[in-house]
Amino acid sequence: MPGAESVPIGGFLKQSLIDYPGHISAVVFTCGCNFRCSYCHNARLIDINARAEEEGLNQQSVMDWIKANRHLLDAVVISGGEPCLHASLPAFIGQIKNMGLKVKLDSNGSNPAMLDQLIQARQLDYVAMDVKAPLNLMRYRQVVGNALSAPLFDKVLKSIGILMRKDVDYEFRTTMDKSLQMEDLLAIASAVSGRYFIQNRLEGGRQTGRLIAPSDVASLNKILDQEDVHISLR
Repeated sequence: MPGAESVPIGGFLKQSLIDYPGHISAVVFTCGCNFRCSYCHNARLIDINARAEEEGLNQQSVMDWIKANRHLLDAVVISGGEPCLHASLPAFIGQIKNMGLKVKLDSNGSNPAMLDQLIQARQLDYVAMDVKAPLNLMRYRQVVGNALSAPLFDKVLKSIGILMRKDVDYEFRTTMDKSLQMEDLLAIASAVSGRYFIQNRLEGGRQTGRLIAPSDVASLNKILDQEDVHISLR
């Protein structure tokens, strides 16, 4: 795991109305990821040593901007990459919370220990966890890469269980990979609870691969017919 000095930051969006629905948020993109998803829209951030989008962009400069402009925000979204790879993440989030701002975390669920630590410390207000495929190792490898080990996959399952305790507001979401079919989405939805979003795959702003329509989502909800999970299209 990377050292605890600071969180490596590869990108910073100063204001967003969509990344944390219902909130005006800044978005911090951390460097480094342990998955290799074929559709990744932030592929340049996979490398922990990725160059920042702007010269001088780092944890301190981001924190300084947030502090100076916190009256324009009510939340900060921490995305990636995979933020939970970094031992310094709790301290980073703590600084944001001390400013009175909410924090949303985007995660692949591969570090349940840190996820649970942050939730129990009440450092997170919302968690969006990517569920890449039906919950078996071979299907997951089709999306995130064959290097995914069984112990790491077990950590993903543990993170799903942590969120389903409902100690924090959360959602699960799946981006449409070329390997996924309607029955796969139904299998995922049957295994989770709460909000479940399906996201069509985008490349260069254009939809590619299997396209899920609102009518497909309506059919999935009708087939599923469960009160504790609702599928939506994003």
